[in-house]
Amino acid sequence: MENVHTVPVARLYIIGIGIFPDYLTVRAIEVLRKVSHIFLECYTSALPIDELKKVLYEHVGEKALEILTRKDIEEDNCIKILKRLDSGQDVALLVPGDPMIATTHSYIRVLVRKKGHEVVIIHGVSILNSVISFLGLSPYRFGPVATVTYPRMGVYSERPYDVTKDNLARNLHTILLLDIRDDGGFMTVLEAVEILRELEKRRREGVFVEDRVIIGVARLGYPDQRVCIMRLRDADKASGLGDPPHTVVVPARLAEYEAEVLMHDLGLDPELVKELLQ
Repeated sequence: MENVHTVPVARLYIIGIGIFPDYLTVRAIEVLRKVSHIFLECYTSALPIDELKKVLYEHVGEKALEILTRKDIEEDNCIKILKRLDSGQDVALLVPGDPMIATTHSYIRVLVRKKGHEVVIIHGVSILNSVISFLGLSPYRFGPVATVTYPRMGVYSERPYDVTKDNLARNLHTILLLDIRDDGGFMTVLEAVEILRELEKRRREGVFVEDRVIIGVARLGYPDQRVCIMRLRDADKASGLGDPPHTVVVPARLAEYEAEVLMHDLGLDPELVKELLQ
């Protein structure tokens, strides 16, 4: 009988690091201890790699960490991961935040499944739930999320404008995630504001007028996390947020308890906060 070569089924663990390396879960650490190899994708969000290596060494031990680039994943179709899976090795892919929030991770999940291997998702803390909890805003009062993207070839995505407009009309808060530059740098709140202003010039529907109040959050979960509240016309205040990753929240009308957290726990400008009260 002719010998039929079959590829052994292996398992890829896609593990969410969380918003900072020390948010790694106990379950994640247990898996990282037993896999043959650990990959890291860190281009979908900013990540302190040295701090991650320190956490891994402390909890997992001496194990190689191989960093994958955008090219490795999107152009080379995860060949480095697939080679190890095809050889029968169980491997882990560490990703910022929570897996499947980024479409890149959904692509990897499907690709590996199609190749006949197993995929296990181990969740981490996402910026989406973290920013809601941090600001003390009701999760029931958030509408769809949008990403402020850099214009490419002179084309501006108007989705952040449309999503925010619709959310505000329904008295819902909006989380605006910020884009990654082609060179791998991360958008700041100041850059996002300039793009939102340009969208307002083009649309002129009163969404991102100069009086609009926004909240900027920087490096949530990091030891030096920061937050500020400002009108668009005072966006220079965001320069005090420091390095990315940054997130923008456009608040709708506030409930009393939401305003209390912003003012008395986070110490945000009470005059601006009170203006937003329902």
